[in-house]
Amino acid sequence: MAPPGTSRRRGRRGRRAAGRCAGLPLDALFEIMLRLPARDVCRLRAVCRSWRAVASDRAFVDAHASRHPGLYVAASFSDDDGGDESCGVDIVDLSSGDIVKTIYTDVSGSRVQRTRLDLVCLVEGPSPLDVTMLDPVTGATYIPAKSISADNEDLLSSGRLIMESCAFGKVPSTGEYKVVRLLGSGNPCELYECEIMTVNSAGALQWRAIQGPQLPVCSSNNMRSVVINGVAYFLLDYSRLYCSNDGLLIRPGNIVPFDLETEEWMGILNGPKPVARGRDMIVISSTLEIMEPLSLADLNGSLVMVHAVYGSPMDLWFLSDLEQGLWVKKYSIDFEYYNNNAYPLLLLDDEKIVFLLWGTNVLQSYDLKDDTYTDILVVPDFRSVGIYTGDLLSLEGGLN
Repeated sequence: MAPPGTSRRRGRRGRRAAGRCAGLPLDALFEIMLRLPARDVCRLRAVCRSWRAVASDRAFVDAHASRHPGLYVAASFSDDDGGDESCGVDIVDLSSGDIVKTIYTDVSGSRVQRTRLDLVCLVEGPSPLDVTMLDPVTGATYIPAKSISADNEDLLSSGRLIMESCAFGKVPSTGEYKVVRLLGSGNPCELYECEIMTVNSAGALQWRAIQGPQLPVCSSNNMRSVVINGVAYFLLDYSRLYCSNDGLLIRPGNIVPFDLETEEWMGILNGPKPVARGRDMIVISSTLEIMEPLSLADLNGSLVMVHAVYGSPMDLWFLSDLEQGLWVKKYSIDFEYYNNNAYPLLLLDDEKIVFLLWGTNVLQSYDLKDDTYTDILVVPDFRSVGIYTGDLLSLEGGLN
C-alpha cells in the first residue's frame, strides 16, 4: 500500500526508480526512512534521485515530523572574527545541544522574540523599531517597507519613540502570521499607539495603525507577553496605572488579551487570586517589586502565569477557563537558584520542565519526579531565545 499522499502513478514510477537505485520498493523505502533520525534521512537524500524524491515528499516529511517530534530552539548570535562581524540565528536541537542549522542575516544586534512557531521574529537591531521575520527553511527575511505606519509617521519627529512591546503569532483559522506592537515615548502617563502587520511572502509588508489598549502593559520584557492559539496576552503594568487607570480597579496579574484574527482588544483577564492579593503589598513595598515576580509563558499550549517571589517556591498557574477566568496551580517548585532568575520555556511529556536561567544564560531541565536539574546548553543571550516548531527535514542542506 502506498504511503498517504502518494499517487498510484507516482508510486509505480517511484518503485521502478527505487528498484534501479537500490532494489527497494517505494513502500519499503518509505517505512525504513520513517524510522531513521532526520540527520540520517538528509544524508540518504544524496544517494540517488529516487531516494531524494521519497525523503523530500511532503507526505513523508509530515509523517516523519509526526513520528520524530523534535525540540528545537532559535537563538541569535553575533561573532566578531578579526573585525568581520557576522550575525544570524542558530537552530539548536535540545536533545543533543547540536546546532542543526545556522542562518546568517544582516540584521545586527537583533533579538529573537519569544515565540513558538516555524518562523522566527527578530526585534530591535539597528533601530529600536525594527521587526524582521525569518524563515529558517529558506533563509528569507521579511521586512516592512516602512518602519512605521503612515498614521504614526509624525511620531518619529519626537525622537523619543520606542517599541514598548511586541507579539508575533499565527491565526489558526486562516494560517496568517501577524505582528502586533505597542509604541510609546517612555512617558508612564501616556498610553501606547498600536500597530499591526500581516506577514506573507506576496507584496510589501506594511504596518497599520489600530486602536491601542486603554491601559498600559508591561514594556521591554518579552517574558510578559505571549501568543497562544491566535490570541496575544499582555501583562498589565500595575506600576503605571496610577497615571492612567481612570479609576478602574486593576490588580497585579491582570492581563489584556488581543485577538489576532479580529484585530480587537478583549476584556481584562484577571490573574490568579493569590497573585492579585499582592496589591495589598503596596503598603510595605514598591509596585516594581510586585511586578518583578510575574511573567507569562506558553507551556504545551496553555497560558501560564509564573509567580516567583524571592525566597518562596515558584508557582505555575495554568489558565483552565478563559471565559470564567479560572486558574489552576499545577506546580510549585523550589529552585537551587533565585526563583525570579528562571523562566519556564517548555513542559516536556516526561514531567520535565525546561527553564531559562537569566543570570547564566543556561537552558536547564528540571525533573519534577526526581527533583533534579540538568544543564542542557548555554545560549548567547537569555533574552533572545524562541521555540522553533518547523520540521527538521525542511531544513535541507542546513544540517552540519
